[in-house]
Amino acid sequence: MRRAVLLAAVTAAALTLSACTPPIPELPSAPAPAEAAAVVDAQSDRIVAETAAELAAADAAQDATLLVDRVGDDAKIVRAAEYKQQKADKKLVPDVIPSATQAIYASAEDTWPRVLVAVTEQPAEDVTPVVQLWVQDSVDDNYQMRAWTHMVPGATLPAMAGPATGAAQLPLDDPSMSPTPGAVLNDYIKLLQDGASSPLNAEFAADPYREQLFTARTVLSKAAKKAKGTYKDTITNDEERTYVLQTAEGGALVFSPVSVVSTFTVKGAKVSIPAADKALLTGGKLTTKVVHTYNDMVVLYIPGPTVTDKPGLVATDHNLVKVSPK
Repeated sequence: MRRAVLLAAVTAAALTLSACTPPIPELPSAPAPAEAAAVVDAQSDRIVAETAAELAAADAAQDATLLVDRVGDDAKIVRAAEYKQQKADKKLVPDVIPSATQAIYASAEDTWPRVLVAVTEQPAEDVTPVVQLWVQDSVDDNYQMRAWTHMVPGATLPAMAGPATGAAQLPLDDPSMSPTPGAVLNDYIKLLQDGASSPLNAEFAADPYREQLFTARTVLSKAAKKAKGTYKDTITNDEERTYVLQTAEGGALVFSPVSVVSTFTVKGAKVSIPAADKALLTGGKLTTKVVHTYNDMVVLYIPGPTVTDKPGLVATDHNLVKVSPK
């Protein structure tokens, strides 16, 4: 069987966003009289510090099983993948998540689940600040970081109610917004799936995430065709793990996990992938097909009724978590 090295573009594409050199985003603040979210406000420093300590211990041991109390869900899955890739390629170090924050946003809700969001200081001159999302599932549970993602270069966050007051946590089908947060999110996911020729492209502000996905799709489709094979990616989001916080001007920030599954097949050849990708290989040996799975989170800003800007992406990362032969 002829051997073909075809998938280096996948790894290269995954590095595009964090490799840009961005300005530090502006983080405007809204008035914050002490009201419903005062308890969470008082706890936020401890939550951030305990999360940082748990991450530091796991990073030192390169052991994701140590992520138990303050880190879970996609955040734990992504960190585990980063450890595996670093062991295969020492140049690939886990994301640096600063413990110092420049903004905290808390949910004002007194029901569960509810969320806490932090925006960190800039980790390095050429890396954007990190947006962290914690979720508290019930009154008896700790706030647990479920995802983190970097700001899009040049993006700004809207004014939000301060943590002492808290921001209203909205349902995806909130009737006070037209279109609803869920409708805007569904349109964005459809745009990612349909590509640059979609009429929805004009409905959203430009962002490098979808440009990256579209470019990778074009490159890999051409490579697969040349090898008499096929390339396909499927992009979905999880509404049950999506959260919406109201902005000061009546808009919304939407935090949604996104799964990108790309399948590359060839004919009369054998696929080959970089060593860092091989570290995530499960389910057997590669032959004529390879499937890459990414766990991403998108943070979308939907402007309020007095703002003329288009909805747009303010933060995301492209996180490879699994490689399989089928």
